[in-house]
Amino acid sequence: MTFPLKSLLPDDATGSIARNPSPISADLSAADWRIAEPKLVQALKSSGGDEIAWSNPDSGRGGVFQPVAGPFDRDGHACRAFVARVDLADRNATVQAVGCLLASDELLVDQVQPWKAL
Repeated sequence: MTFPLKSLLPDDATGSIARNPSPISADLSAADWRIAEPKLVQALKSSGGDEIAWSNPDSGRGGVFQPVAGPFDRDGHACRAFVARVDLADRNATVQAVGCLLASDELLVDQVQPWKAL
């Protein structure tokens, strides 16, 4: 004798998790990051620690990138620690991270975490 059994798994469709357009803040859109990313590359390539500002007039978001240490080598790529301030309509957020310059101004950003002031 056999009995049909229903699956114990739900019939809900699943999908992949959408990737954040920006590695520094989930609050930034793809358009924001298209404007901000070249400014971060510019800041990482600079010889000093000057702030480089960016803004997106369409979204009202903006921010500043500031290198906080000299460049170092990681797997053959020039990397540099930086602080990023992101200005949103209702608040500001500051993070610290490491940016590595890859081929043709491509950028890898990792070790992103809330900024810890001294």
